[in-house]
Amino acid sequence: MKRKDKFICLSLVIIYVIIVVGIILSPVIYYAVSKPIIYYIIEYDINLSNREEIIDKVENLNYTAYLNHIYKYPDPYPETQKYIDRDLINLLKSRIENDTGFYSWPPYSHYLRYYFLGENHSKLYLTYSNNTIFSLKDQNNQSLLLVVDHVWGGIEWYLNFTQIPYVYNDNSTLVLSESIFIDINMVYVYPFRYYSFDQYLVLNKNLDVILIFIYHIISID
Repeated sequence: MKRKDKFICLSLVIIYVIIVVGIILSPVIYYAVSKPIIYYIIEYDINLSNREEIIDKVENLNYTAYLNHIYKYPDPYPETQKYIDRDLINLLKSRIENDTGFYSWPPYSHYLRYYFLGENHSKLYLTYSNNTIFSLKDQNNQSLLLVVDHVWGGIEWYLNFTQIPYVYNDNSTLVLSESIFIDINMVYVYPFRYYSFDQYLVLNKNLDVILIFIYHIISID
């Protein structure tokens, strides 16, 4: 056999081997490249003596009894409420835990990120009117929430006028003493669904709700 013919045969064998190996390894390579992103992170940053009591109060609060203009989509989207509570967290967490299939549509992402911050403040400065929350600042004049911080899909709010004075003028700044500030951030991503929440609460030392303020984006395609 001529050297040229040997070279052609060897080349064909190499190509054949490459094709066979490629076919065998293609699922592995595909999965390595487009591995589904499925996870949840739930974290609490609250170092107060009544930590569990505060978390339980906030996550099990009956928000529909407080917030204005609450609307829930009908099934099959029971989770698209416009506030975060423990039922919602557990629902989304269970969906992720049960999401164990192999997906052929890259990139596939299904995750939940939930962060709960709770801290004491000796003084908070609340600027509000009878139907609007303008700002909340700490004793160092740092903003804890601002209505104009972001462009959001919606806003829910509540002011407890049994705990703070009713304001008849344009706005007023009230000093809240010995308060607990709660900042909850949650993002949930699933194909054709995206939820984002920034949820703020202020509680007094007896854990009565002073205010609730929620930014939210709920997108379902």
